[in-house]
Amino acid sequence: MLKEGKLYYTIGEVAEMLGISTSNIRYWESEFPHIKPKMNQSGKRAYTDKNIEAVRLIQYLLRDKRMTIEGAKLYLKDNRHTYLERSDNINVVDELLKIKAELAEIRHELNIFDKDKIK
Repeated sequence: MLKEGKLYYTIGEVAEMLGISTSNIRYWESEFPHIKPKMNQSGKRAYTDKNIEAVRLIQYLLRDKRMTIEGAKLYLKDNRHTYLERSDNINVVDELLKIKAELAEIRHELNIFDKDKIK
């Protein structure tokens, strides 16, 4: 997902990587102090790998775990040492989400197969 050797990403690149809108990312920046991209000379956001990992974690908490903004803030406050400082957890979450999608696709294909067999 991240490009080898690249130090900074634009908000558009981050949004595309994670499948979310740039406005979501900007809003989350205002709500979560964990996302603090650098601003370049022209005032554009420059995201590091660590910033992207924080956005991914917040996306996971809000979308997949269905937490509220306040719930996610409390969760991050209580678990900061175990999640935000360990990027391998984010990678595990990414892999699990990929496996979940693959399993959902297999399930869908099996359901189609069963419907064809009944006819």
